Amino acid sequence: MNAMLPGEANADRFDQLALERAVRSLCKVGIRRAPLSLERVKSWINQFEGACEKSLAWLILRHLVYRTGEQLESSLRQALKDAATHFIRSAEVSEEVHWRDALAGRIKGLCFYCGPPNVDGVTKPGKSGEVVTRIVNRNYGIDKYYPHDVSQFAPDERYLVVDDGAYTGVQLVSFLEGWRNDYSDGKVAVVVGLAHTHAIKTLHERFPSVPLFYGELMAEKNSLQSLSEQWVADGQWTHRGVTPRDVYADICRRRGPFGMATEGFGSLGLMVAFEHGVPDDSLHLLWNKSASWTPLIER
Repeated sequence: MNAMLPGEANADRFDQLALERAVRSLCKVGIRRAPLSLERVKSWINQFEGACEKSLAWLILRHLVYRTGEQLESSLRQALKDAATHFIRSAEVSEEVHWRDALAGRIKGLCFYCGPPNVDGVTKPGKSGEVVTRIVNRNYGIDKYYPHDVSQFAPDERYLVVDDGAYTGVQLVSFLEGWRNDYSDGKVAVVVGLAHTHAIKTLHERFPSVPLFYGELMAEKNSLQSLSEQWVADGQWTHRGVTPRDVYADICRRRGPFGMATEGFGSLGLMVAFEHGVPDDSLHLLWNKSASWTPLIER
């Protein structure tokens, strides 16, 4: 029989309380619905083995940045307001104009279009850019045009590239490189619900004339590496001799294969999910699958 590690006797008690708090929190904010239902949460947690792994599961669940459709729309509202205000000022339109009127094309001097970050015109309906484009079109009356249908703009036209989030910025830069040759006219902006500081920096360095507007900001403190250190420092992690990040890596090795960057695209180590899906920038255990692993939320 294996000897119990110091502190492990209390670990189960702490983990159980953490799970109960997480479940209650999910209930309070109304997330007991597909895809993050209570049943799905329990099934996902049951895949973790032993006290260390279950502690990790419950900590990830408690720190998961999950946004329902309504919450995403709220973040997009702030981002769109900032984008509209920016273009109202740059076009020297009267500042008394309401930003919603500007977006809906109800004023002279500005005309907005929106679309997903895709240039081939065959984006799948369930992709995040398509989901957000429909939200923006429905809620704000901005005409939808795929980027491949329009690349040159009249003096009063502006184009908003919309998506749920931007994290590394790599995919966004790749899209922009394949769309227009010159962005110095200042007629294109990116609008997302969530943005990581890494994406903001990457976009600004490559396309300084394309501003990025967001509703919520993420940073290094939201990564598994940073949180792992925090959990150990503040006593949330009670298992000696191993860190949460070590445990995560071990699970990925045993339950994969999940590819090289098991902490998500760009290895940002994020824990982000939306009601409509989860970005591949998030931890693989949240969205990837294998013969021995079922994700918390399907991609």
